[in-house]
Amino acid sequence: MKYLLSTLVTIKENIMKVLLTSTLAVVFLTLSMGAVADPDKPRVFQTSPVWNGASGAEDGAAWLRRSKDSVDGRIMTTVDIAGAPYSVWWVIFNNPAGCSDPCGEDDVFNASGGAEADVAVFNASGAISASDGDGNAVINLDLSVIGGEGSGNGSQFAPCPPEACPFFHRVLKKNNARCAEIHLDIQVHVMDTDWVSELTYPENLQAFAVFPPAPGCE
Repeated sequence: MKYLLSTLVTIKENIMKVLLTSTLAVVFLTLSMGAVADPDKPRVFQTSPVWNGASGAEDGAAWLRRSKDSVDGRIMTTVDIAGAPYSVWWVIFNNPAGCSDPCGEDDVFNASGGAEADVAVFNASGAISASDGDGNAVINLDLSVIGGEGSGNGSQFAPCPPEACPFFHRVLKKNNARCAEIHLDIQVHVMDTDWVSELTYPENLQAFAVFPPAPGCE
């Protein structure tokens, strides 16, 4: 009986070892396959100065982190008026090869509505500017967008009358987040003007940041 019990204990221990080893192997294999199959890796990190729209001077900094199908980042800059409403806009050139050189206003405002460069213009975020305690007005905003239908949810139309140019696309193309050229435009909305219209048709460019396609994008 004692020998039988000892044998059963040994068998049980061996079974437990086999199960533990098998479980660890499955976990390791799953994690390894996930790392290889994850389309969002590697993520690409980019930085850009924030340029003053009037003077061309550097007034801050911005960064983006791109995966295959999503972009997130932050923009931090000095602005003109503390306590004023500001909006930040995605200006996305889904096909930078279709741009004039460089991608810019000539592509955004042309009669085709940016069709060659597959331009998308839509709202990214908004904030009331704050004082930094040293006499400057600042904004500091986190931004994110996911590619595909609906990425421009709440987006706006082309900054010209509909009869003068077609509506912009509102979408960062799916699986194109690394290869699009992305601009962040900051608009100020002065309350004694028709700022409601400005939220639909971007005006009063305050500052901007420019991010070319990620190196070696696919």
